[in-house]
Amino acid sequence: MPRPEMKNSSKITAETPNSPKITILGLGLGGMITALSLAKHNISTHIIEGRAAGGDGFFHDVRTTALTDSSKQFFQQIGVWEKLAELSCPINDIYVADNRAPNLLHFASSELKKGEKMGYLIENTPFKKALFEEVSASSLINIMDDTSYEITENTPDGCSLLLNGKITHKCDLLLVCDGRGSAARRRYFSADLEKSYNQNAITFIAQHEKPHEGSAVEHFLPSGPFAILPLKDQHRSSIVWSVPSDKNDMLMNLPKDELTHLVQRNFGEFLGEVQIKSEIASFPLKAYVTKQYYNKRIALVADTAHIVHPLAGQGLNQGIKDVQALAELLLEHGIAERVLEKYQTMRKADNSNILEITDVINSVFSNDSKLFHSARQLGFAMIESLPPLKNLLIKYAMGRR
Repeated sequence: MPRPEMKNSSKITAETPNSPKITILGLGLGGMITALSLAKHNISTHIIEGRAAGGDGFFHDVRTTALTDSSKQFFQQIGVWEKLAELSCPINDIYVADNRAPNLLHFASSELKKGEKMGYLIENTPFKKALFEEVSASSLINIMDDTSYEITENTPDGCSLLLNGKITHKCDLLLVCDGRGSAARRRYFSADLEKSYNQNAITFIAQHEKPHEGSAVEHFLPSGPFAILPLKDQHRSSIVWSVPSDKNDMLMNLPKDELTHLVQRNFGEFLGEVQIKSEIASFPLKAYVTKQYYNKRIALVADTAHIVHPLAGQGLNQGIKDVQALAELLLEHGIAERVLEKYQTMRKADNSNILEITDVINSVFSNDSKLFHSARQLGFAMIESLPPLKNLLIKYAMGRR
């Protein structure tokens, strides 16, 4: 017996790639990944971007992105991993240190199946350029850059936008991917949880004397996590140093040689002499989870829907899971409220869980009391002595849950 069509459903099929119309707000990582995923399913999209796209300033970003093995498989499926593999560094080992205490946690790729890696690190600037090349080359993706927007109507059947204050643009579904400062998110959505960690992430590229050999290190210092993340060049790593917000300005205004001395002290000697080789940027650290993932025909994707502490490197990977879930639902069922409700159900619990886990880890490891210190060391020893628990943590870090 044929299944009845959903009410107010706009059916998507491979034979009708240009109808209905899906519009994406934002040409950042989230927006481009969403468009490429839908294009793989022969679904066309328009992308609205406020800035002029394509210049060096558009792509410039000193940050890096950690990709799980699950995200690698996603990029393989949409046909872009071969290009990204040339830009990324496989993570062979992860070391977790608690303020230079004797016990270390060590997660090694040698404990995985042959050919598997703990994850991959990629610098954001070449990452964005590579995705932009793919987006620009797709006949199913139309970029409307240097374009401002105002949402003038949001109904159960679609949205209307006013572009550059004069052009009317209509779509059946509006996907909001223009980041944590999105005007659309602020207008149509409220937070289930929103908090400041009272920390800033100071980030830059460091050059070091010895090769990193694909090793990522997370030092949990009293001030916050200090991460050393390996890059494609064996003698370069990305540094993400989480510091209390009231110390941020002081550190950012230090002469470069004084900051380098502090960085060397946090590094230790395992990579030899360290030098800062890029601009130094700082970003306030916040957590956010939206209460609803959709409002009529507007849906939130990736970091417009959720923001987590960067210590676990899960931010974009969670966004990719959003994209995968939404694309599969749209392809199977078309655009309808029930589809968007199912998308919300599928993704909200997982994203909330990741936020809670990273929140607890940051709180526990940033507490320098003797009680917490002893508990952490006991936890390290237990994980190292219980292979099943250690394997579970590895699988979780690889995005397999």
